Amino acid sequence: MDADRPVYRVQPERGRWKLSRNDEMVEIFEAKLDAVEEGRKRARAEHPSQLVIHGRHGVVEVESIY
Repeated sequence: MDADRPVYRVQPERGRWKLSRNDEMVEIFEAKLDAVEEGRKRARAEHPSQLVIHGRHGVVEVESIY
C-alpha cells in the first residue's frame, strides 16, 4: 500500500456502519449501502485512494483502488 494514499474503510460499529479515513471516523450510517456509497464517492474524489469494505463480522469483503 502506498503510504500517501488515503484509505477509507466501511466497518460495522454497534449495529451501524462507520466510514473512516485513515482510521479517523468520518460518519456513521444506519445502512451499509449508504456507507459504501459515501465511501466510494469520497475515495474517487481523492485520487489516488483506497476503499476497504468489511462485512458484518469485520472480515474484508472488497478492496478497491481509485
